Order: sequence, then structure tokens, then C-alpha cells
Amino acid sequence: MIPKSARLRAIQYGVVAQISVICMINYIDRTTLAIANPAIRAEMGLSLSQMGLLLSAFPLTYALSQLPLGPVIDRLGSRLLLGTGLAIWSVAQGLAGLAGSPGQLWVCRILLGVGEAPTIPSCTKVVRRWFTVSERGKPVGFFTGANHLGQVIAAPLLTVMMVVMGWRWMFAIMGILGVICVVVWFALYRDPADASLSDSDIAHLAEGETLHDAPPMNFSQWRHLYNFRTSWGIWLGVFCSGYMSGIYATWLPAYLEIERHMSIKAAGMVAAIPFALSVIGSLFAGWAADALGHRGVTPLNRGRIVFVTGLVGLGLFTVLAAQSNSTVAALTWISTAMFFAQLAGSCSWVSASAAVPENCLGSFGGIMNCFGYIGGAIAPAVTGIAVDITGSFAMPLVLGAIISLAGGAVFWFLPTGPITAEDVAGRGRLAVS
Repeated sequence: MIPKSARLRAIQYGVVAQISVICMINYIDRTTLAIANPAIRAEMGLSLSQMGLLLSAFPLTYALSQLPLGPVIDRLGSRLLLGTGLAIWSVAQGLAGLAGSPGQLWVCRILLGVGEAPTIPSCTKVVRRWFTVSERGKPVGFFTGANHLGQVIAAPLLTVMMVVMGWRWMFAIMGILGVICVVVWFALYRDPADASLSDSDIAHLAEGETLHDAPPMNFSQWRHLYNFRTSWGIWLGVFCSGYMSGIYATWLPAYLEIERHMSIKAAGMVAAIPFALSVIGSLFAGWAADALGHRGVTPLNRGRIVFVTGLVGLGLFTVLAAQSNSTVAALTWISTAMFFAQLAGSCSWVSASAAVPENCLGSFGGIMNCFGYIGGAIAPAVTGIAVDITGSFAMPLVLGAIISLAGGAVFWFLPTGPITAEDVAGRGRLAVS
């Protein structure tokens, strides 16, 4: 392996730090409505079903925005798309603090979904550009772990802000913080081609790659991505993962309030515990994927093994939580389930990075994220309606667990191998058959 310089190593640390901070804020911002759920329901007179639909506005918009944004990321690059998206979602977050009706909150959540949509595909592309194939598991684990570190911070931080200043100021302050991050991102981040790297470092980053300088994919090639079993295995597995994760991401504080009879303040604080396990799960996922690589497991299978393990654990421990009569036991099982959820969440991106050539990773990742967040958009609405009808979270939790286990089976059996540049161009095999 071609060695890298101390300068390149320092830049890599800086890049991971930047995208990790952005991802952390990304998840704090999307958590604001879940934390403010009881206060907004009380102020605006919303039922659980109505709040469930409002909670679905962000993930649905986020999901649908992935399809056009993937090819745009491949053409315009991560620097522009990530910075622009951060600006849009930060303004939307600030405006949510001024909302006077559910309809205005809907508009703000839709804009939040549009703005946040480029984040994870862009960060994955950043990692692919700045790290060789043998190094990518850990940085992916770091930035996906930062997502859930954001949720850990969000639960107590946003709860205190809401209790002290009200939910409107909570939204406004987070919007201002995001605008500051926009300025820092554009001031500091550069792609490798613009970073004045030495010839040795350029060779190091290109080691094992064949398409760093390939032109962006066209629409015909984008359509070819739908022709492969590998594509559908990953996308459907991520849909199932997104469904169960969507329940916890949007309903956990309300679950603790309604099902476990906690106060709003206590629920917000206690919700930090499962999200902390999510962070550990993300970091462990990256380590596990790289460890499998050192044992000779192929790049695609590294992600697949950890992903499937995650979905199986997520499903089984969610069932235990749904059937538990003890609050402490239920919280323990939920925390363990969310640890396993992030084995899947992180390694879906490890798999995506290994499944397709670099010049179509944004498009493939965008479609994958679309599937995941369609699952995440359906889950809050179904959960709110089910709780309204049954008076309990048990049934929607068991349903989510079944979907998780089905996703693990799909992700394990359907993918057949990496998709090559010739496949995408329509000159290779079509793995659907």
C-alpha cells in the first residue's frame, strides 16, 4: 500500500470532523419536533394521529428529495450540495419557531427535508474521495455515529431549552447554529483535486480505484441501477431498517410519556440513553466492517454481514421491549435494539460504497436513502394511528420488528455482488435475471 503523508492524515481527520459536526446538527434539527411533540400537541390541539402525520412530513419529503438529488451530487459535488442543503434546512428550522399553525409547521418540515436530503449521500462521497477502500469503515462509522450523538445531545439539550425558553426559541437557536456551520463549511472544505496534494498522496487515494476521474453518470446509466438484484437487495433492506428506526426517531419521547407515564422533562432526559447506544453501535459497526476486511471478507460482504446482524438484533430486542411490563426493562431492550439498529444504519453506507463505482455513488445512495426514509415516513403515521386505536405502542412495535427481520433476510439473500462500470453502462450482466 502506498504510504500517506502526515499532511494527508491531518486533512482526513479534519474532513471527518467537519462532516461529523454537520451530521450531528442534522440529527439534532430533525429531532426538535419529536422533543416538542407534547408541547406542540397541547398548544395547537393536535391528536396523536395528526401529530403522527406531521412527524411524517420530514421523512417523506427527505425520501422523495433523494431521487433527483443523487445525480445532482454526482455532477456538482459534495461541497456545493452539502453547504447549500445546510443553509436551506437551517433557515427552515429557524422559521419553524415562528409557525402559528400546523400548516406552517408542515411547510417548515418539508423545507427541512429538502435541505437535509443531500447530507448523508454527500458525506459518503466525501469519505470515498478522501479515503481508500480499506479505510472507509471507520470514517463512515464516525459520521453516522455523529448523527446519533446529535440525538443523544438533542434529548437533554432541547428539552432544557424548551422548558426554559419555550419550543419556539428552541427552533430559532438551532437555525442560527446551522447558519454558522454553513460559513465554516464553505471556508474550510475542499475536494482532493483542489487541495494541492503531493503526487504520493494522490496515488495513495487512487489506490484500488478505477473511476475517480470518470464523468458523472447520465440518465440512461441511472436507470440501469434499477436492473440489479444487488440494488434491490440493499434498497429494500434499508427500507425495512428505516421503518423501525423511524418509530424510535419520532415517537420515543412520546412513548415514554404515554406508555411509561413519564413527565415531558423526564422523557426528554431518559430518551438520551437509547440514542447514546446508537452512537456506540455506529462506531462499532465501522470497526467491525474494517475488521472483517482485514480477515479477507469482500467490501460488499463486510457491510452485508454487519447490516443483517443489526436488523436481526433490532427486531428481536424490539419484541422484548413491546412485551415488557417494566419501564427499566423496556428501556434496556429499546437501548439494545437501537445499538443494533445502527449496525445496520452505518453499514448500509459501507455496502453502498462497495456496491457501485464512485461516479454513481451519489445516485445509488440517494435512491437507497429514499427507500429508507419512505419506510421512516410511513412508520410515524402508522404508529400514531395504531396508538390512537389501540391505546398502546405494543402492536406498532411488534409490526416494526417483523419488518426489520424481513429486511435482514432480503439484504442477505438478494444482493449478488458489486455492480461494475460496464453493468451501469448497460454493457455487462443484468443481475435481475
